[in-house]
Amino acid sequence: MKPHDEIEYLLSPDALFWAMEPFGPPLGEAACHVWDATRFPSQAEQQAAFDGEPVKPERDIPQARAMCRECPLLQSCRRYALDSRDEHVFLAGETAEERRRRWRKSGEVAKRRRQVAELCALKVPTVIIAQLLGRDESSIRNDLRILGGRLPQSLTSA
Repeated sequence: MKPHDEIEYLLSPDALFWAMEPFGPPLGEAACHVWDATRFPSQAEQQAAFDGEPVKPERDIPQARAMCRECPLLQSCRRYALDSRDEHVFLAGETAEERRRRWRKSGEVAKRRRQVAELCALKVPTVIIAQLLGRDESSIRNDLRILGGRLPQSLTSA
């Protein structure tokens, strides 16, 4: 039996998805979704730059950075860029290579703790959280202590 089978009665599939991926792609009108003819000669070249395949990197990367600096979604895009670990696209003003250099274990720990906090808020038992995240139950309890929240005793055993 899979861990999520045990909590079907507690959560909708959407709630479980958002708890496991608390930071999805930014929602809203991102600057990169509208062609900027002053920065790129064509929509295709702008799209290529943000897809991580700039036609002329010396021109396209600085122009993409400038668009990101003006974007109202920059902060949420930055969180998504760090959490997603996408190794190809240009996100939040950085190439995949630039982000890759900054990846650390601390980023993975922070993401796991956000997942633990989201699942805890949904009243998922720690044993199920541990199974969903592939961690030992004691590490989940430690995360909860660090986060300053504990599950009620009735929810810690399944």
